[in-house]
Amino acid sequence: MKKFFAIALLAVASLSASAQVYLGGSVGYWHDDTADSDSFTIKPEIGYEINETWGVGTTIGYTYTKADDVKAHLFELAPYARYTYFRTDNNLLNLFVDGQVGLGIGSTKYDDDSETAVYWNIGFRPGVAININDKFSFETKFGFLGYQGADKHAEAAGVHKCGGLNFSTQELTFGFFYHF
Repeated sequence: MKKFFAIALLAVASLSASAQVYLGGSVGYWHDDTADSDSFTIKPEIGYEINETWGVGTTIGYTYTKADDVKAHLFELAPYARYTYFRTDNNLLNLFVDGQVGLGIGSTKYDDDSETAVYWNIGFRPGVAININDKFSFETKFGFLGYQGADKHAEAAGVHKCGGLNFSTQELTFGFFYHF
């Protein structure tokens, strides 16, 4: 049994030597005068760089939306695998793509009636990371290639069934990350 724990500890230590944990996320607010709607989103993110090319992580998001007489509180979990396909020699700039699968659930309230809202997505998000130094980086993700589905209660909260390639400003996020 001691040998098993010693081997497991050695494996974790060797994996940790070449890997790096990062923590960060993004925050957003959107107001639409035409639709008379407001939306606030917070998405903390944690990830693990397996090596210089591959990483895994997840975002855990919360969105509050108010549009006309509909209010929604939505929670999302979106794990991803990250492929970094370009790094500058000094590691100042990295280009990557995240392949993600997301699931969201929450409540939608119409007047005094509350319903459960569910949505999901699967697709790819390209991004750019600018490494300020060894510990801090600034990251932006832009666009989405994939599919998103939603039930009627999530659609009432502003989550739509859609698919394809989207490079709109609604698919633009900025984040700040700390690398351990």
